[in-house]
Amino acid sequence: MNAIKKAVKSAVGILFENILTTLPFFNDLKLVLMYHRIVDKLPTGLHDPALFITSETLEMHLREISRYFDIVPLEKIVEPAGEKKRLCSLTFDDGWHDNYEFAFTVLKKYHVPASIFIPVNMISSRATFWFQNLWDLAAEMDQNGKSAIFKQYFSEHVPAWRRPGMGIDQIYELTNELKKLPASTLDGIVLRAYEKLGVKLPSRRNIMNWDQIREMSQHGITFGSHGLHHNILTQLDSDAKYDEVVNSLHVMQNANVALTPFFSYPNGNWDDETVSLVKQAGYKGALTTELGYNVPLMDPYLLKRIAIHEDISRTSSLLWFRIYQAVIS
Repeated sequence: MNAIKKAVKSAVGILFENILTTLPFFNDLKLVLMYHRIVDKLPTGLHDPALFITSETLEMHLREISRYFDIVPLEKIVEPAGEKKRLCSLTFDDGWHDNYEFAFTVLKKYHVPASIFIPVNMISSRATFWFQNLWDLAAEMDQNGKSAIFKQYFSEHVPAWRRPGMGIDQIYELTNELKKLPASTLDGIVLRAYEKLGVKLPSRRNIMNWDQIREMSQHGITFGSHGLHHNILTQLDSDAKYDEVVNSLHVMQNANVALTPFFSYPNGNWDDETVSLVKQAGYKGALTTELGYNVPLMDPYLLKRIAIHEDISRTSSLLWFRIYQAVIS
């Protein structure tokens, strides 16, 4: 069934690419692509496939997109409509170190702009994302045949999580249940799991440092705020929201980097208060994770994006199908 579905998607993708330049409706499409992690080889074992894409696939994307779209900075997406052009902006969320290690090389090769959104207080630190720690722990316990202990611990702390098995869908559901908890408790629950289950927390640098950011700033890459700590803003009180939105911008403004005047909502979550703070802080716009394209009269503080990862875009026809999904959404 999966093979049949992929064949159908590929066929639709090829058809969509063929009509892209023939229908007037498509002449002023404005797309924003959303990437996360760029790697040389995909990880093995239990991992979150929605985060990963290979540098080889990213390179193919740039070749394909540039055939029909001008790849432009984010500011161009929200400028008043003038001459009808198909525009596309590239964004990367979280500021993973592999964006510097692998994506940077590809972006320089094709001389295209991109914007990277980083939790500001995690720059140049060994701070880790709770969700990455969760996936790493799940992979370790699954590999060592200790998934039952993992499930027992998290079932006690997240009673709503009762799904059997230890696959990707089960960890996705656990992640979504954890996101409903106050931001202040998430790290603690996951870190205590390492201690309780007798697993050593991996020691590594996940996020780029300031020197790397400044180097990339010299090559058409701009940087924006993804909050201070990647906390889900709708789970915070007003003072904490202010810190995440406003104070993170102040840090970026004083950091001597190429700044993009946009904010990326962590996890894509926003509410009216958050949007109001983003406007008051002086951002020109903000990015959601809602699938879709952007039109001339769109709200610049609720820009839609197209999430991209390896499984759904490893071929050119699948990439065009993904863009087709966004256009009809």
